[in-house]
Amino acid sequence: IDYWTEPQGIRPVDIHVPKEHVAAVKVFLTRNRIDYEIFIEDLQTAIENERSPRPEQMSLATFDYNVYHTLDEINQWMSDMVATYSFISQVNVGSSYEGRVINALKLTRGISQKPQFVIDCGLHSREWVAPASCLQAVRNVTTCFNDWSAEYNILNAIEIYVIPIANPDGYVYTWSDDRMWRKTRSDNGKFCLGVDPNRNWDINWSGPGADSGACSDAYYGPSAFSEIEVLSQKNFIASLGRVQAYIDVHAYSQYWMYPYAWTSSVTADDALLEQIATDSVNAIYSVHQQSYQAGPISKVIYVASGSSADYVYNMGVKCSFAAELRDTGRYGFTLPERFIQPTAEETFAGLMVIADAVAGNQC
Repeated sequence: IDYWTEPQGIRPVDIHVPKEHVAAVKVFLTRNRIDYEIFIEDLQTAIENERSPRPEQMSLATFDYNVYHTLDEINQWMSDMVATYSFISQVNVGSSYEGRVINALKLTRGISQKPQFVIDCGLHSREWVAPASCLQAVRNVTTCFNDWSAEYNILNAIEIYVIPIANPDGYVYTWSDDRMWRKTRSDNGKFCLGVDPNRNWDINWSGPGADSGACSDAYYGPSAFSEIEVLSQKNFIASLGRVQAYIDVHAYSQYWMYPYAWTSSVTADDALLEQIATDSVNAIYSVHQQSYQAGPISKVIYVASGSSADYVYNMGVKCSFAAELRDTGRYGFTLPERFIQPTAEETFAGLMVIADAVAGNQC
């Protein structure tokens, strides 16, 4: 059984059951008086219905923000954005196990030495709506030229770094082989490839909420920072020098969370983080009336050791967050393209709350 969401308290759990085991699982659930509802009858059909056939989009003129894009298309989009907008530059974050480049876009206007906000997307490769929403966030702040608008002025106040695809090997694999692949693609000499890049950070590494089994989607890896993708991001964030906010954008479940994940203890900045997260989910709700839950990761979703948000917080980045975007399970990881736009719009509202907190010296 593939757990799409983890068992936690009395909350429902989403599971993906291989076809050959469906009958047995239904009998087990019924015998144990466990209520269940089938959201997706046929996962392969859901994958095929997730996106529509289209020609390759390798220019800004043809780039459609309301479809899912290949890594090649995203890389070309990044280059085109840099060539089009003088206040956007491309920064190298590092590389992947298979040798792919990981880049970020730097967005800022005017003077240097401003506080920095890092938006990390696509760490788990099957969560396609996360990178799609991050691309729209970049578009929103770059195509607004009204100097009285929040979108325009935020780049006068802070620097924003967006990593569209933090796990490029895994992302390519979701397009070529296995749409449900979550991890990196590293070969650690085990029966199964890959490590969960959100269990590989050196914060209570290998502790509760991470798995020692190499075939688990939550496998923590042979050592902390064993994954070059994770080590590259850690070094990149440390090199920037003035990072005051960070968010790791995932999907799905509609959560807007903050540290800690590895322990149920709260951080020293719990009151501030709770306020920003609450303001974020209120802003999100105001867009399309979608409810997101705010709170510490360990309490909202589950205990998870070795996560990015915890590690970055302990680096001294006070405003560190982790988001889970749409939906709440009806489509899960196979969210159809028609939901990209509304998801991106509400996500942007939440991101702007964090950006404003950075600009207002709250972080």
